[in-house]
Amino acid sequence: MELTQRQEDILQAAISLIAREGFKHFTVKNMAKELKTSEAELYRHFTGKEQVIEAILNYFDSFTDLILVEIEDTELEPLEKAHRFIMDRYQLFSVQNELTMAMFSLEMFYYDRGSNQRVSWIVDKHRNFIISCLQEAQAQGAIDPRHDPMQLFQIIVGSTRFVIAQWNACGQKFDLVEEGEKLLHSIWDLIVVPDET
Repeated sequence: MELTQRQEDILQAAISLIAREGFKHFTVKNMAKELKTSEAELYRHFTGKEQVIEAILNYFDSFTDLILVEIEDTELEPLEKAHRFIMDRYQLFSVQNELTMAMFSLEMFYYDRGSNQRVSWIVDKHRNFIISCLQEAQAQGAIDPRHDPMQLFQIIVGSTRFVIAQWNACGQKFDLVEEGEKLLHSIWDLIVVPDET
């Protein structure tokens, strides 16, 4: 669904509202207050808050598509591709901090079947790409083959989520990208086969 300018304005207002107040205050009434307009005017652009949630998820997913296309046009080694993708997530969240707050407050999505499926689809896209890179790196002998790629993915994503949660909890006072880079290098140090040449 291609958004009009007004729909984009509503989308950004929704992201700001969620980031500031959380999902429990995410209602059409509160969005109308945020935009200083009427609920009726909002319903002319979205059928309800569920469609706004879908637009937020699509907005986030569009950034994923952009980086995947960019990576496909490179000749990077598999681990470099995974590194580029993961660091893009850190860079995205460090710049779009309100989007970070919204996307890392996913608990409400689990109660809506349509949104839950969309979130699962986005997570699957991330997982499939990273696991594919890890498997390719193993096939090339760059990663110890004893490691289960799915377990490695969970380590990478779990530690990434923890760093971002810390960043949000402390008021985003440290350099998220720098911390993410250090964390990722530590993970690579643990799993990459040393070059003996």
